Order: sequence, then C-alpha cells, then structure tokens
Amino acid sequence: MDKNDRIYGLGETLGTLNKRGKKYRFYSTDDPMHTPEKEALYGTHPFMIVDGKNTFGLFIDFPAELIFDIGYENINTLKITVTGKNFDLYIFENENKNSIIEEFLKLTGTPFLPPKWAFGFQQCRWSYPDKESVNNIADNFRKREIPCDAIYLDIDYMENYKVFTVDNNKFPDFPQFARDIMKRGFKLVPIIDPGVKIEDGYNVCDEGVKNGYFCKDKDGKDYVTAVWPGLTYFPDFLNSTVRNWWGNLYKDFNDIGIRAFWNDMNEPAIFYTPDSLKEVSDILKQNSGNTDLGIEAFTAKDKMLTMANNRNDYKSFYQKDESGNIINHDDVHNLYGFNMARGTAEGLMNLDPEKRYFLLSRSSYIGQQRFSYIWMGDNFSWWDHMQVHFRMLQSLNMCGFFYTGPDIGGFGGNSSPELVIRWMQLGAFTPLYRNHSAIGTRNQEPWVYDEESNDILKNIIRLRYAFMPYAYSEFKKSTENLSPFIKPLGFVFETDRAKDAEDQYMYGDSLMVAPVYTPNARGRYVHLPEVKWLKWTASKFEDRNMTVYDSGDYFIDANLNEIPLFIKENSLIVLENPKQYTGEKETENLYITGLVTEESEFTFYDDDGESTGYKNGEYYKINIKISKTETEFDVNVEIDDTEEYPCTIKNIFFEIYDETGKKYTMETKID
Repeated sequence: MDKNDRIYGLGETLGTLNKRGKKYRFYSTDDPMHTPEKEALYGTHPFMIVDGKNTFGLFIDFPAELIFDIGYENINTLKITVTGKNFDLYIFENENKNSIIEEFLKLTGTPFLPPKWAFGFQQCRWSYPDKESVNNIADNFRKREIPCDAIYLDIDYMENYKVFTVDNNKFPDFPQFARDIMKRGFKLVPIIDPGVKIEDGYNVCDEGVKNGYFCKDKDGKDYVTAVWPGLTYFPDFLNSTVRNWWGNLYKDFNDIGIRAFWNDMNEPAIFYTPDSLKEVSDILKQNSGNTDLGIEAFTAKDKMLTMANNRNDYKSFYQKDESGNIINHDDVHNLYGFNMARGTAEGLMNLDPEKRYFLLSRSSYIGQQRFSYIWMGDNFSWWDHMQVHFRMLQSLNMCGFFYTGPDIGGFGGNSSPELVIRWMQLGAFTPLYRNHSAIGTRNQEPWVYDEESNDILKNIIRLRYAFMPYAYSEFKKSTENLSPFIKPLGFVFETDRAKDAEDQYMYGDSLMVAPVYTPNARGRYVHLPEVKWLKWTASKFEDRNMTVYDSGDYFIDANLNEIPLFIKENSLIVLENPKQYTGEKETENLYITGLVTEESEFTFYDDDGESTGYKNGEYYKINIKISKTETEFDVNVEIDDTEEYPCTIKNIFFEIYDETGKKYTMETKID
C-alpha cells in the first residue's frame, strides 16, 4: 500500500472507517463482546475500495473463512488469505469511488425498498414476555404521544422457545391480540431463530425429521446441537426444498397480518453440543470433591468458555447442495444466515406477493440486501459503541446494506440518560431506528428517566418523524441510483480533511449529520468542506432557527437536547408535521428548507408505503426547483402523479435562506 492509501468497505467490521492497521476475519460469529481487538462479527462482507495512488474496488465471493490483513503484520502491506480454491475475484477498475459502488451493486443486487413504517421508531427489549407487558408498552407510547411504529417480541413469546409457536398462557388468543395492537398503529415483529427443538409431537421438528430437512453429522444422522430451547436441529438452508418449507411456516403469522420478522442466532449460534458438554462434565467429575484446584480449575473454566460457537463443531456437520453433493458446513459457513433470510423472504413473497414485508437478519452475506435488512448485532451501553455505530453504518452502506442500524442505547449493560439521549439523536438519522436492551439491564424506553430526559427523548423521536418524507424520498432515490443512502464526507468531497472526518456523514444527498458522542460534552468540532452550509442545531421540529456557515472547522455548541445538522449549499430538505405513527393520516403539508445561493432541486417521492404497487407506477412525485434572482427566489413545483395514485399534498411551505442568512418564507397551494 502507498502510505496515503485509504481502505474503505468490509461492511460489518470493527475499527475505523479507514480500515488500515487491523486484521479482519470473515467467518460469521456470534460474539456479543465487541471489543476493539475482535476480528470477526456476525456478517461477511468482503468488498473493499482502495482510495489513493491507484483507486480500485475488490470483491471476493467465497463462503468460507477469509482474512484481510490491512497493515497489521506489515504496516504497508495488504494481504488477503483465502482458505480454499473455489472463489471468484472481482476487480473494479475505476477512479471514482461512487462509480465502483454502483458497479458492485449492479453485480450483487439492488437494495429493496422497506415499507414506509420501517423509517419510524421501533421499540424492543429482551423481553416483553406477555400480552400485558406489550399492551403496557403500547399504552405508554400512545398516552404520552410519543411516536412509534413497531414493538418487538423476543424469544419469551414462544412456547418453550420453539420456533413458530406462541405460548398461549402468556398470549391467550394471540391472533386477536395481534389485530388489536395493529389497529393502534403498531407492527408486531416476532423473533425467529433457526434452531428447532428436538421434541416428538412438535410439528416443525417432526416434519423436518420425516423429510430429511436438517443438517447431518458424519454418519448421516440429524446433527444435534443446543441453543435456547435445549437440544436442537439446524435446517439445511443450502437446499431450496428446505427453504421453501421454512418460508411456508410463516403462514400462520401472515394470515393474521404480521409481515415483519427478526431472524436471530443464524450464524448459526451454538451454545454447546452433547460431545462438548461431556468434555466439561468429565473434567468436573475427575476433580469431584477436590477443593484444592489450580490449573485444573482454569482448564475447566477455559473449556466451558470455548464451548459455544466452537469452530470444530462447525466442521462436524454437513449440508447438501442442489445437485445432491454433501458439503462440510465449514466450507459454506458464511451463507447460513443468508440462506435462512432467503427462505424467509421467498416464503413471505409467495404468501402475499402484493404486500411488502420487513425482515431483519443478524447474520448476512454480500447480496443479501436484495431480500433482507440487517442490524449490527449485540452491543453494549458504551460511548465507544456509538463510534462503532456511525463507522459501521457508513461501511455497510458501501456494501449495499443501505437499511441498517444498531441496538440504540446499547443491548448489554446499563445506560445513563445522557448516553441514551445522545444515541437516540444519532439513531434519529440512521435508517433502522430501534431501541433495544437485554434482560437484567436498565430499561431504556423513552419515559423511564427523569422528566427533562423524557421530554428530550420525545422531541428527538418527533424530529425523526418530521424527517420522514425526506428520508423516504432519498432512500428511494438511493436504490434507483445504486448510490449509498449514508455516505462518508470523503465520498462527496475529495479533500484529505473531508476524508479524515469519520465522525460525520451525509444522510441522503442534502443533510450532513455530526452527532455528539462523548460524555458531558456540550458541543463538538465539525468540519464543513468546500461549500456553504446551513446549520440547524436541532432540538425539536417546531424550532427551525438556522445559521449560514462558510467552509472550515468550527466548534459547534450543542446542549444535551440538541444535535448539529447541516444542510449543504443549494440543497433542500423536506419535512412534515410529526405523526404518532406512519399512516396515521394523509400528509397534506410539506415544509421545504435549505440554503439557496444559485439553484436547487428536490424530488419528493411518495407511495402507499406498504404494497409492491410502486413497482407498477403506483406512486407520485413532486419536483421542486428553486432559483435565486437578485431580489427574490423563483419557485417551480411540478406534480407527477396518476389517477390511480393521485397527489395528497395540499400546501408546501418554503423557508429558504440566502448566503447572508436572511430567511424568505413562501407558500404554494397544490390544486
């Protein structure tokens, strides 16, 4: 590597945005301790861009272990180790980083458009275990007038953790309960794991055994491992027949209107196998009654700690491809979560091809953006993990995963009100906006803190909903142009200073986000590259006082209730009055703001938000163009709609700033 080369991409990996100086191992792994030295996480995204003396892109399509050493062993050497011969290597020869990503996505597939509600706020916890707890969460959102679109059901909703079951004691008459929740504007998002409990009389297990749908051991018997329900079998998702069977198991949920799901533990995670548990048991038996243990205690502890997700276990079972070839799982390990999500997506599309679905997956592989979204897995309530959030967000967008995000507030550990507030501010400008926390930790719902903190959290969520028309329009444009929805500054501005600003990013093409991510800070340094910027230190939708800044470096004050936002010169953002949930009522008023020194344009896009009709032209657009003259602004608004899907907007209110910071207000009525 040249000393000035920057290495970007690699998706779900720890470290800085520029990947130099670290080793990355692609072998999908269930490891909740995301400490800086970790080499592997849940997903496998071996696409990278070298930006420097010779700019190019590189993608290695290989389903087993890959190792990227980017200046770790030797500071100026990039070394990639492929642990087999059956791989495809793609080189993208282009000096433009954004063009490289476009060509990469032409190869691997277009990210699919989420339902509109997916851009709303989503509340999750391990666990809301019964009907009463879920209703209580729903009641609090609505009575406090805090917007929310989704409530998640973690593993405790199941009967003894058996997938595709519901515990009737915890959720009596689950179909009616689900319909009642959905009538109030919430989507229910149940978790689905791949591990199938071994139990006679359990229909999923019985069908899988009868038809040979599970992975096999070396003797051809169903491979036995253990996860949440105890001893389990793993479906062989490498085979399309198994995927078709699995996808159809979602029918009961689909029939009551649930089209949102959460695939977890699909690396696949392994707690132990009978053999590994026996090894630990034998060590304990050998030392039974002996209280004078030294290295023996260490050996037993070490064996217990390495029992989960052990590489030897992954080498101990087999899958079958479409041609009937028996393949060691280790050789296709990184495709397990990919194929589980693929089977789920195909099933949901077959069950209702005219309605969009929502599918989050923990494990992932390149190309999965065609049919599922991902979140960033288990994290902790650490300020450092906020930095992981915005760096990984940018890297995953480069790899095609435009819709993604972390567990906001942190999954593990206890979060302070300040950390949740700052993280919720960052999350308000992340595609997936989900607060999630683990059993035994401090609750993080936006009403559990002191009055001041709760008010701030409510206004942050309302601000997110005000940006809904901007986010949805820009995301749709990103999928059409094969251009990341979230971009690093260095992918828009080519200066070294912009490339070094890893803690700022573009949210769509008009808005730059600069979150505060350190404790007790009431501001931060921000780099404003090349053009003028309109600063909005945002605290709530109704307060839109903005200031013009020239390019340069500034310390920007930001109290605990404020997040620094910057609108790029000659760009526009579009806002609306916040709703309690997406689809609560038709949007009739839009608010357009921006800094116009010459000419700017924005295309507002809208559809019904739920169906696949947009693929057949069932949408409308409003093309807005603003030109500056010597004394005023010329505004041109063009409606592009059809009788099948007419425009619902009645009024557009403009708040436009000139280069001096003077605000001009205008209004356009739509006939």
